[in-house]
Amino acid sequence: MKKENKELARQRRAAEREKAAKRAAIKRSLMIWIPIVLAAAAVVITIVAIATSGNNASTGDAKDANGGDYDTELSSDGAEGSDATLNNTPGTVVSDGDIVNIDYTGYIDGEEFSGGSTSGFGTDLEIGSGSYIEGFEEGIIGHEVGETFDLNLKFPDDYWSEEFAGKNVVFNTTINGIYE
Repeated sequence: MKKENKELARQRRAAEREKAAKRAAIKRSLMIWIPIVLAAAAVVITIVAIATSGNNASTGDAKDANGGDYDTELSSDGAEGSDATLNNTPGTVVSDGDIVNIDYTGYIDGEEFSGGSTSGFGTDLEIGSGSYIEGFEEGIIGHEVGETFDLNLKFPDDYWSEEFAGKNVVFNTTINGIYE
């Protein structure tokens, strides 16, 4: 009888270890997929916000970060002024306050990361707006239209995405033009 009890106890412990291993595997899987899903959701929200703000800009109903109306009219391409054009003359230098069109791809530990690229579509950025991580906008000042360069930066320790918080990042950046 004792042998049978020992065998049952051994089987019960083995089943408990198997359950614990399955729970650990599920937990590891969730630890991988939850940040990915959150990052994807952030990308979708950003795209929707950009698309929505672009629609507002074309109707003259653009809002600033605090929900107030912009003091200047925005053209349909998002640049200040109704007749703003993209100057893509090589050699034109970026200054503080300029609105530029850029392309970039971000790399962490040498690997491109999801949501860290314009995918060649370009994006408009007002230098000095503080809309990118610290050092990004400042790092563009002084570079020329047509130039491609690396910005070696670090995500803030308190960055909204724990996946990126405190990590070093390299943004390979190209200046496509400056709005005039």
